[in-house]
Amino acid sequence: MPEGLTVKRKRICRLLALNVILTMVVILTMVWIVSGAGAGQDASREELATAGRRVFAGSCGMAYCHGTDGAGGTAPRLRDRDYTAARLTQIIREGIPGTSMPAFGKGLSREQIAQLVAFLLSVNREVQAERAGQGVDPHLRGGVPTEKVGRSSPEAGGSPAPPVAAGSAVAGDWRAGEMIFFDAANLTNCRVCHTLHGRGGKVASDLSRLSGEAPAQILRRLLAPQPAADGRHAAVSVKLVTGGVVRGVLRDEEPGGPLRVYDTSTIPPVSRNYLRSEIASVDRLTTSGCPGGYAARFTFQQLLDLVALIRTADPARPVRVEAEDLLK
Repeated sequence: MPEGLTVKRKRICRLLALNVILTMVVILTMVWIVSGAGAGQDASREELATAGRRVFAGSCGMAYCHGTDGAGGTAPRLRDRDYTAARLTQIIREGIPGTSMPAFGKGLSREQIAQLVAFLLSVNREVQAERAGQGVDPHLRGGVPTEKVGRSSPEAGGSPAPPVAAGSAVAGDWRAGEMIFFDAANLTNCRVCHTLHGRGGKVASDLSRLSGEAPAQILRRLLAPQPAADGRHAAVSVKLVTGGVVRGVLRDEEPGGPLRVYDTSTIPPVSRNYLRSEIASVDRLTTSGCPGGYAARFTFQQLLDLVALIRTADPARPVRVEAEDLLK
């Protein structure tokens, strides 16, 4: 073989070998960069979550709010909830109208909100791992749920609720109703006077008894409160011998004994005892002691949520209530 051809072939082989080596270097470099970026992102998320935990502890982690690390306090727990990052950001920025959840859009920086979101997502990893597609929107601001309704109540921590199909009729969300009913920061809401499913006040009737009633009947009771047929929790007007008048809800009375009344002129109502010698007269009123006005106070969606809550005796088996059920 001519010497010139041999040299040319050797040169071509060296160039091919060099090309292969350079290609491998490029591939290995890209793998290193990608893996390093992934690790950096993981580290960044962890740093955000750690910072968010500090923000949460100072703004939301008190016992009268969402509790330590979102485990639950007076306000609902935030663990094991199927929230998306977008939904959490919206709630933190805008708050939830009709509840004690304020808007932090002006009180916290964008960086702090991002840290809070990262923290809340970090304590919901189990639920996040179960999510397929986009997350749940429990329509706490009046929207319509389009996917499965997360888990059971903050206290129960139990089974997943039945799915709500996309494009379905407007339906109530018992969890949103729970946030309205048991809003600890609102002294004029239902739980101040009423008990529901073992929680709440003792001033007025236990609304758990309504869980078996038709949704339309429950709505009528909410919008037009009526005195109890058995005379319990009756609205009374007590005239004192000093000339003063106390209006409230009868707590109990015994023949010849003191009269105990929940004075509803104060919020929350205060229990007062009156000796018979202090009382000039006691009139039972034909109206309910409930303040009413809920048609103007709540949106239709919020009323639907409250009805769904009352109907749901067991959070593990939530009862579906649709808008048309209120019209039957």
